[in-house]
Amino acid sequence: MNVNTFSKLCSVVGIVAVAFTISGCNINQTNEQSAQVMGQLSPKVQGMLHRQNTSEAIDVEFAKRFDDKMAQAKKLVTVDGDTITVKHKFGTTVMPKTHQRIVVIRMEDPILALDVPFLAGNYNPNHYLYEQLSAKDINVISVNDDSKTINYEQVQAEEPDLIIMRDSFDQNVYNALNKIAPTAAFDLRQDETSLLALSMALGIPETGELRLREYYSKAKFYRMALHEHIGDKTVALLRVLNKEIRLYPYSKNDINRFMYELLNLNPPLMVLEADFSTTNNAISLERLPDMKADYLLISSGYGPSSKQNNKIAQNRLESMKRDELWHKIPAVQQGHVEEVDTTVWNAHGILAKEQSMKSIYDAWGK
Repeated sequence: MNVNTFSKLCSVVGIVAVAFTISGCNINQTNEQSAQVMGQLSPKVQGMLHRQNTSEAIDVEFAKRFDDKMAQAKKLVTVDGDTITVKHKFGTTVMPKTHQRIVVIRMEDPILALDVPFLAGNYNPNHYLYEQLSAKDINVISVNDDSKTINYEQVQAEEPDLIIMRDSFDQNVYNALNKIAPTAAFDLRQDETSLLALSMALGIPETGELRLREYYSKAKFYRMALHEHIGDKTVALLRVLNKEIRLYPYSKNDINRFMYELLNLNPPLMVLEADFSTTNNAISLERLPDMKADYLLISSGYGPSSKQNNKIAQNRLESMKRDELWHKIPAVQQGHVEEVDTTVWNAHGILAKEQSMKSIYDAWGK
C-alpha cells in the first residue's frame, strides 16, 4: 500500500498503524470503531477505498466499468440477424423492425441522452428535464402515482408503434401498455446499463457506447478537479424529509452511489456504517455531530412526482440550522455546506447524474 492510499484510508476510518507515522492523518473516530467497521466491509468496498485519482488510474478504472456495464446490457438485449429481443422484469419483447412513433414512460432521461425522437412522455413543470422536453414539443402522458397507473387513453391517442417504459410499474400496467404497442421495460436505477441496453434495443448501439464514454469523460473531469481542491476530505449527503433525516450510505443507494463510485469522494465513517443498515438510514439530530463530514450536501424535500409538501421539509431544514447541534458538524463550521436540487438528485438516468456531479463541482471543484 503506498502512502497516498494509506493516507486516504486513514482519513476515512481513522486506523493508526504503529509502524507508520504519516503527517496530516486526522483521527476522527476511535480505533476500535474504525477497526470494527473495516472488518465488516466487503472486499469490493475495501477495494473502492484504495483507488487513485490520477488520469491513468481513472482511465483504467472506467474502461473496466464500461466493459462490466456492456456485459450486463448484453444479458438484457440479444441480436439475432435483424431480430432484437429485450429481456426485462415483465418478460421479453421482440422489438419492431421500425419505430417512428415512440411513447416513453419515465425513461425520458436516457432517450434524451441518446437523442432519439419520440412523441410523448411523462413530465411536469417541476421535472428537471422540463425545458428540454417542452422545447421538443413532447406531449404529456399522465401517471397516477398513488395508484401507479397510466392514462392509457393518452397513450393510445399517440398511435405508438413502440413504448419504452421504466420497470417500476407492475405487471398489469405493462400488460395494458403492451396491448397498445410492443413495450420494452428497463431498470432505470441501473442508469448506465439501461442506456446501453436501450441503445442496443433501438438498433443504435454505437450511439449508446459513445454517450456512455462521454459520461465517463465528464465524471473524470469532475473527479480530478474535486480531488485537486478538496483532497481526501470527507463528503456526505443528508436528505431532510418531513418527518426524518436520512444519511445516505457509501454503496447501497442508487441516489448518491455515483458520488463514491465515479467521483471517488471520501466518506466519513458513519457513511460506511450506513452500508450495514437494513432500514432507511434515518438518523437523529443528536447524531449529526458524530458524522464528522468535512463537506456536506443537503437535499430537502421530494421528487417532482411526489405529492408530499416540500415546504415542510424545507422548514425542518431551517429549524435544524438554528440548532446548536447543527453547528457542531465540521462542514458547517468550515462553511462547506451545499444545498442541492432534490428533483435532480432523486432522479435516475445519466443526465440527472451529470447535473448532480456538476453541482458538486460548481460548489467545491473550482
